Amino acid sequence: MPPQSEYVPRSTLGIVPPATRIKGAALSVNLWLDEKKDTDGAEGLWRVHDGIYDLTDFVKKHPGGEDWLVLTKGTDITEAFEVHHITSLPEETLKKYFVKNSKTKRNAPFTFKEDGFYKTLKREIQKVLKTIPKQPTNNSNFFTDSLLFFLFLFSTLTVRYWSYGLGVVAGIFLGMLTIAAHNYVHRKDNLRMYYIQFALNQVREFRISHILSHHLHTNTIDDLEMSMIEPILQYMPIYKSPIRRYGQCVILAPLVWLTFFHAAFIKRLIQAYFCRGKNLRLTDLSSFILPTAMYIFGGHSLLESLWMWIFIVFVGSLHFAFVGLHAAHHHPDIFHDGDTPRAVQDYDWGISQLDAVMDRKEINGSHFLVLTNFGDHALHHLFPTLDHGTLEFLYPTFKEVLKKFDIDLRMVSQWDTITGGFQQLVRTEPNPNPPDLKKYKN
Repeated sequence: MPPQSEYVPRSTLGIVPPATRIKGAALSVNLWLDEKKDTDGAEGLWRVHDGIYDLTDFVKKHPGGEDWLVLTKGTDITEAFEVHHITSLPEETLKKYFVKNSKTKRNAPFTFKEDGFYKTLKREIQKVLKTIPKQPTNNSNFFTDSLLFFLFLFSTLTVRYWSYGLGVVAGIFLGMLTIAAHNYVHRKDNLRMYYIQFALNQVREFRISHILSHHLHTNTIDDLEMSMIEPILQYMPIYKSPIRRYGQCVILAPLVWLTFFHAAFIKRLIQAYFCRGKNLRLTDLSSFILPTAMYIFGGHSLLESLWMWIFIVFVGSLHFAFVGLHAAHHHPDIFHDGDTPRAVQDYDWGISQLDAVMDRKEINGSHFLVLTNFGDHALHHLFPTLDHGTLEFLYPTFKEVLKKFDIDLRMVSQWDTITGGFQQLVRTEPNPNPPDLKKYKN
């Protein structure tokens, strides 16, 4: 049997992992943020590219951004800054808070050069945004609110008629609502982003693991969404014993799907105990609105209502986790840290996203399916703050810029991403060649 170090992913991108990752220990969002301060070279302030900025006064003047900036103080926010601002105005504002040049090299190879793919695409997309109608965004709001209505309706009917069949329907609505609510978590604080808390997810933690980690360093050793499910599911191309390789496909993966929501909730309670409740928020109580409604309107006892609620959350978890893990990022032809990368320096961030994603033919093209199945995923990663309903209007410009840089968007079937996800779980050998974006040319 290989030594323990062989089980721990190593970055072929040159990213220095947090200390807990080296030890193979479990990560939490708070620990991940704390350890980034040791590797990002932000010197206790905020780092953007190779500059150190003191945004304390900005935080005081703009309380709405306080949570984001306080969370990231002491870390490198380069990717977050570039991706969440499409216009150049924030760049001018940032200059007011410059302190000095950084002393160390960035702990990531990603770049945002003015003549590079991502910056070029962003400039062109900025022109298109002025022409996009507001109706698609309104449609997203309607779909999302409708999913919320049907979740409460079928959850209540599940208790009243004591029907597990209705419970399955309610659970599917819960899964779809959680995915749709993800559309709003990327923006400024708003009501609909809290819909994910009906699935026992906490907005703050989801924003850290999904937005600040997964979206910015996708499929790398710094992708918290991957590392937090290790060692139960190991998507990185490292040594795995035959028992682990196939056992995680047959036993562990279904277990993760079923308990994804409950596990996150229990883990947060455990962390709250050890940090004396510092990770809890008053808004967490919104998670219990659904079971309360089921009890009040369902006509059964509190324990019976809670049982059906737990069942619905199991079904919702199964739906959400299965869709999420087989939507875009896991396939043997997709880059995972450990594979041979396209570059280890001057790696255009936008191209790195295309290397780590595939899109599905059956999902793209339908507003409802895109909203509820993580569709248009490449464009969503490139412009996460845009409503999912607006992404379809970006494709003509997107394709022109892809052609200019002689790269492609990989479009495959849903079946390809499902089977590819399992193939990735059993893969142990790193890809010796960089991702080939022409292989699935459409």
